[in-house]
Amino acid sequence: MPDKHVDPVDLPRDAAEAIREFNHLTFPTRENPSGLAYPPEAYRAIGALKSLSQRLPQAFEQIERALTVLNGRGHVSADYGTPENHIVTASAALQEAHDHAHALAAALERAHTATSPLGYSGPITHDDTDIDGTEGE
Repeated sequence: MPDKHVDPVDLPRDAAEAIREFNHLTFPTRENPSGLAYPPEAYRAIGALKSLSQRLPQAFEQIERALTVLNGRGHVSADYGTPENHIVTASAALQEAHDHAHALAAALERAHTATSPLGYSGPITHDDTDIDGTEGE
Protein backbone atom coordinates (compact mmCIF):
# COMPACT_ATOMS: atom_id res chain seq x y z
CA MET A 1 0.00 0.00 0.00
CA PRO A 2 1.57 3.35 -1.01
CA ASP A 3 2.43 5.91 1.64
CA LYS A 4 0.06 8.83 1.96
CA HIS A 5 1.60 12.00 0.51
CA VAL A 6 2.83 14.33 3.22
CA ASP A 7 2.83 18.04 2.47
CA PRO A 8 6.21 19.18 3.78
CA VAL A 9 4.70 22.52 4.87
CA ASP A 10 2.45 20.64 7.31
CA LEU A 11 5.47 19.53 9.34
CA PRO A 12 6.77 22.97 10.47
CA ARG A 13 3.14 24.00 10.97
CA ASP A 14 2.71 20.97 13.29
CA ALA A 15 5.92 21.90 15.12
CA ALA A 16 4.61 25.44 15.66
CA GLU A 17 1.34 24.02 16.99
CA ALA A 18 3.25 21.69 19.32
CA ILE A 19 5.17 24.69 20.75
CA ARG A 20 1.87 26.55 21.23
CA GLU A 21 0.50 23.54 23.12
CA PHE A 22 3.71 23.29 25.22
CA ASN A 23 3.34 26.99 26.11
CA HIS A 24 -0.28 26.37 27.09
CA LEU A 25 0.50 23.28 29.19
CA THR A 26 3.39 24.95 31.02
CA PHE A 27 1.68 28.28 31.64
CA PRO A 28 1.88 29.02 35.38
CA THR A 29 -1.39 28.55 37.23
CA ARG A 30 -2.51 28.88 40.83
CA GLU A 31 -2.20 25.09 41.22
CA ASN A 32 1.21 24.99 39.50
CA PRO A 33 2.85 28.44 39.79
CA SER A 34 6.13 27.20 38.31
CA GLY A 35 4.51 25.87 35.12
CA LEU A 36 6.64 22.73 35.28
CA ALA A 37 6.49 20.42 38.26
CA TYR A 38 10.14 19.31 38.41
CA PRO A 39 13.59 20.49 37.22
CA PRO A 40 14.06 17.33 35.07
CA GLU A 41 11.04 18.45 33.03
CA ALA A 42 12.83 21.73 32.28
CA TYR A 43 15.99 19.80 31.36
CA ARG A 44 14.07 17.51 28.95
CA ALA A 45 12.15 20.44 27.44
CA ILE A 46 15.37 22.40 26.86
CA GLY A 47 16.90 19.32 25.24
CA ALA A 48 13.96 18.96 22.88
CA LEU A 49 14.04 22.66 21.98
CA LYS A 50 17.80 22.39 21.43
CA SER A 51 17.23 19.53 18.98
CA LEU A 52 14.59 21.55 17.18
CA SER A 53 16.87 24.58 16.88
CA GLN A 54 19.76 22.42 15.62
CA ARG A 55 17.59 21.23 12.73
CA LEU A 56 16.41 24.68 11.65
CA PRO A 57 19.53 25.78 9.71
CA GLN A 58 19.19 22.89 7.24
CA ALA A 59 15.50 23.70 6.74
CA PHE A 60 16.37 27.33 5.96
CA GLU A 61 19.11 26.24 3.53
CA GLN A 62 16.73 23.89 1.73
CA ILE A 63 14.03 26.54 1.37
CA GLU A 64 16.58 28.96 -0.07
CA ARG A 65 17.90 26.28 -2.43
CA ALA A 66 14.37 25.46 -3.62
CA LEU A 67 13.62 29.11 -4.41
CA THR A 68 16.92 29.46 -6.28
CA VAL A 69 16.42 26.28 -8.32
CA LEU A 70 12.79 27.08 -9.15
CA ASN A 71 13.78 30.58 -10.21
CA GLY A 72 16.69 29.24 -12.29
CA ARG A 73 14.22 27.08 -14.17
CA GLY A 74 12.00 30.08 -14.81
CA HIS A 75 9.24 28.75 -12.54
CA VAL A 76 8.88 31.78 -10.27
CA SER A 77 6.80 34.88 -10.88
CA ALA A 78 6.20 37.94 -8.73
CA ASP A 79 3.11 40.09 -8.23
CA TYR A 80 5.39 43.14 -8.34
CA GLY A 81 9.10 43.69 -8.83
CA THR A 82 11.26 40.86 -10.08
CA PRO A 83 11.43 37.34 -8.71
CA GLU A 84 15.22 37.74 -8.44
CA ASN A 85 14.93 40.77 -6.13
CA HIS A 86 12.46 38.98 -3.86
CA ILE A 87 14.59 35.81 -3.80
CA VAL A 88 17.75 37.78 -2.96
CA THR A 89 15.87 39.44 -0.06
CA ALA A 90 14.42 36.11 1.11
CA SER A 91 17.83 34.42 0.85
CA ALA A 92 19.49 37.12 2.95
CA ALA A 93 16.75 36.82 5.59
CA LEU A 94 17.01 33.01 5.59
CA GLN A 95 20.79 33.29 6.07
CA GLU A 96 20.14 35.60 9.02
CA ALA A 97 17.64 33.08 10.43
CA HIS A 98 20.24 30.33 9.88
CA ASP A 99 22.79 32.29 11.92
CA HIS A 100 20.25 33.02 14.67
CA ALA A 101 19.28 29.33 14.81
CA HIS A 102 22.93 28.40 15.36
CA ALA A 103 23.15 30.98 18.16
CA LEU A 104 19.87 29.69 19.64
CA ALA A 105 21.15 26.11 19.57
CA ALA A 106 24.37 27.18 21.31
CA ALA A 107 22.44 29.06 24.02
CA LEU A 108 20.13 26.09 24.55
CA GLU A 109 23.16 23.78 24.80
CA ARG A 110 24.45 25.97 27.64
CA ALA A 111 21.04 25.96 29.34
CA HIS A 112 20.77 22.18 28.89
CA THR A 113 24.19 21.65 30.44
CA ALA A 114 23.38 24.03 33.32
CA THR A 115 20.12 22.22 34.17
CA SER A 116 21.67 18.77 33.91
CA PRO A 117 22.64 18.47 37.62
CA LEU A 118 19.35 19.87 38.95
CA GLY A 119 16.99 17.69 40.93
CA TYR A 120 13.80 18.17 42.88
CA SER A 121 13.93 18.73 46.64
CA GLY A 122 10.40 19.92 47.34
CA PRO A 123 7.51 18.03 48.87
CA ILE A 124 6.48 14.80 47.20
CA THR A 125 2.81 14.37 46.48
CA HIS A 126 1.48 10.85 46.54
CA ASP A 127 -0.82 10.94 43.54
CA ASP A 128 0.64 7.79 41.92
CA THR A 129 2.25 9.82 39.14
CA ASP A 130 5.99 9.62 38.60
CA ILE A 131 8.12 12.61 37.61
CA ASP A 132 7.94 11.54 33.96
CA GLY A 133 4.13 11.73 34.06
CA THR A 134 3.53 7.96 33.98
CA GLU A 135 1.51 6.08 36.53
CA GLY A 136 3.60 4.77 39.43
CA GLU A 137 3.74 1.14 40.47
